[in-house]
Amino acid sequence: RETMHYPNPRMLLSIGMADAYGAGAEYLKFPRDQAVRDECLLFKGYVAHPTHGHTASHYTDDTEMSVANAKALLAHAAPYSPRMFADEYVAEFRRGGQRKGYSRGFQAFLERIRDGKEFLANIRPDSEKNGAAMRAVPFGVLPTVSEVLEASTLQARLTHDTPVGTFSARAVALMSHFALRVDMPLRDLPRYCLAHLPKEDMRFRRVFVDRWPSQPVTSSEGMPVGITTVHAVVDLVMHEGSLMGILERGIRWGGDVDSVVAIAWGIASARHSAERLPDFLARDLEGGDPRTGAAYLLDLGKQLMAKFA
Repeated sequence: RETMHYPNPRMLLSIGMADAYGAGAEYLKFPRDQAVRDECLLFKGYVAHPTHGHTASHYTDDTEMSVANAKALLAHAAPYSPRMFADEYVAEFRRGGQRKGYSRGFQAFLERIRDGKEFLANIRPDSEKNGAAMRAVPFGVLPTVSEVLEASTLQARLTHDTPVGTFSARAVALMSHFALRVDMPLRDLPRYCLAHLPKEDMRFRRVFVDRWPSQPVTSSEGMPVGITTVHAVVDLVMHEGSLMGILERGIRWGGDVDSVVAIAWGIASARHSAERLPDFLARDLEGGDPRTGAAYLLDLGKQLMAKFA
């Protein structure tokens, strides 16, 4: 059991702010969208995506499903069950007004079903995308490595029961656990993760060894976006010295910006708690809605730290 050396009540708020800001910059097309990226890099306010129908200041499924996992951890104790997480995914989707931002197929699936029982009965858990990773940061609060690996793997298998899906979730959860509970510098994160991930994950060890090649984070060179996302996050968390530096570099890389920066902020915010961020990020998140915005995410983060610290 590791002591929580760096409790982070702003974990979920950090995920939400980075997600909402990054959503305006994901998968931009150049030169068509050059002006949009230039605006994003000013950091003066949230920016709407030019084609995705994304509302400026609103977060996406990355945050909503991270919140759902956090709520499952708050409501239950180990051993966890698939139904505990599935119920929260459906409930938070409905509570948030069935927001857009999920993949089209998963959005339609969630709109069709009523509860976790229907979710588990009808889902096809064969994805190699990054959905299992993007919601795995909250598992870092769990007190032991074995609990982190067990819970993050369990929730991954609900939707991403593939080697890519389970590895990506375990890697993100372990990085989060390291940032919260291990009193070592972030540059030691790869060594820690490689020492604790199961042998089956060693086929993906390069994400902890090689630098991300400063290119859009998409499926590339035969690697699904579940792997490239983790690779980019490792690079950002290790090598960027500030949250705003992480956000800027993620935007410049492009691709699945919101998932990459949301995960990286969720992890790294434990170590950059004193950083002064632009006021609009918290103030305008979700249009200032107290039901889903900064106050809500901060309260959940405080509860999470209180339970597990």
